[in-house]
Amino acid sequence: NISNMLLVLFAVVLLLPAFQAEGERFRGRPFPDPCYSTLFGGMDMTCTFHGHHGFKPNLETSCHFTCNGGGKYPLPSGVCEKGRLKCDADSIKKLKDWKKDLERRKKMICA
Repeated sequence: NISNMLLVLFAVVLLLPAFQAEGERFRGRPFPDPCYSTLFGGMDMTCTFHGHHGFKPNLETSCHFTCNGGGKYPLPSGVCEKGRLKCDADSIKKLKDWKKDLERRKKMICA
């Protein structure tokens, strides 16, 4: 019935921004986060190069990541401090360089 659909739409329109704002406040960083989007792209390509399909969504405290189906790989040198990803300007640059190198390798392989 149309009134039920309108009620649901109204509730979603009111509640969704509240949940989004809470999530952004919890993260403490603007979205999208350039550190993690670059990191996830590099992790996914690394896993694909090694014959895996994607990666597990959690980073281990040793700054390694695990691909679905096995395989444990380190993050680029200098992006971690005390076992955690730093996400400062220098780390973001290193992650972008790492991802760019992986993209270059992918083009060479697929060409």
